Amino acid sequence: MRTVAGVLAVLILLAGCDDAGAHPGPAPSTAPAAAAGGACQLLDFPVVNTKLGLDLAVAAAATQDNTFTCVLQPRGAATPDLVLSVTATTIGADIYASAVQPKGAVPVEGLGAAAYQLQIPATDATGAGAEVGWLAGNKRIIQLSVHLPPGTPDPAGADLLPKLVGLAKLIDLSSL
Repeated sequence: MRTVAGVLAVLILLAGCDDAGAHPGPAPSTAPAAAAGGACQLLDFPVVNTKLGLDLAVAAAATQDNTFTCVLQPRGAATPDLVLSVTATTIGADIYASAVQPKGAVPVEGLGAAAYQLQIPATDATGAGAEVGWLAGNKRIIQLSVHLPPGTPDPAGADLLPKLVGLAKLIDLSSL
């Protein structure tokens, strides 16, 4: 009986409220990227945003077979986005370089057993972007890419590459 009376009291109080004097409260806090699970456990919003100069705040993860993925996006927009995928493998650096690394990719020194970087050109539907992939020391194929908003020209993707390589090196250390 007390519970019903308490609920009625709250409802009566709420019914008397209007928006006239309402002030928005603080912005809702952003859950850590790792809270999404999967490959998001390797990412941290402040680190990613600082390294790349972005404002990503939403994380989503998925798993398919032995591949774990994570997508980070800004709140309320689809781009820019960051995609991280991690797949267990048994291949070595030689196979990775010849079979996994895309044509036109540039090798990256000091990242995993083998690594590449690739500028992603803008299209009619997407802006420029950048991609870094590597074979980690713990036998994982890791791919990290960023797609910028539509209309972003190719030089922005090229400017993003060294920043993305720096982030990849941090992720590689955390994936050991």
